[in-house]
Amino acid sequence: MLAAALVAAGLLAARLPGALPLTALIALLAVGELWLRALALELEPAAGRIGLAVVCGLISLPLIALGLHLTGVPIRARSLAAGLAVLAVLLGAVALPRERSGRPGAGPSPRALGALALPAVVALVVGGAAVFAYARLPHPPQPGYTSVALGGWAAGIDGPVAIPHGGLDVPIRVSSAGEPAAVAPLSVMVDTLRVAPPHPIPIAADTTSSVEVHVPAPPNGCPHRIEISLGPSSIVFYGRGPAPC
Repeated sequence: MLAAALVAAGLLAARLPGALPLTALIALLAVGELWLRALALELEPAAGRIGLAVVCGLISLPLIALGLHLTGVPIRARSLAAGLAVLAVLLGAVALPRERSGRPGAGPSPRALGALALPAVVALVVGGAAVFAYARLPHPPQPGYTSVALGGWAAGIDGPVAIPHGGLDVPIRVSSAGEPAAVAPLSVMVDTLRVAPPHPIPIAADTTSSVEVHVPAPPNGCPHRIEISLGPSSIVFYGRGPAPC
């Protein structure tokens, strides 16, 4: 069984065309069987033993991938195959002395309990190690952002807004996180016409502030697209002027 695992791992590393599915199945079955032999589990019927061996073989893959990641080895087909070979040797080193000495395996009741507990224990070991490692590995900083949204009474806009002759002051909410303080141009467009030249607005780092933007009245009472932009961010709503449509 150890030889089968090593040969299959070698064929996986060689990446022979067309041989990947069969060699992967043989490698997983062999490694899973070595898990059972290392833990001295004698299971019947054979179908149950094969199924449990496949489960143990599959669970071994994330364990190997975690080990490669922690040691800084890129996770590739060949490195996974090498990890399967190393795991097979370690399991064989535990199973071979027991089988050569002729010591019996566990009895029927312990075998049944072992069949139920083995996948759970291996999964907990792999999952616990993964969580432990992830919590302690360095994480890249989250990307910063600056967002603009309607604020105050304007947050409830759900249709075209009536704008009087003198225009309307529209509150907007400016949020910044993970970016340094900056100054961004604020501009207002009605349809495709910029109604005023852009003027600079300071944006403090990691804050949320409110800014009132004066929106002049559209030319008539038809719905007009109004866009308020602050740097690359913008918000859009529709408004109607006091004149007939």
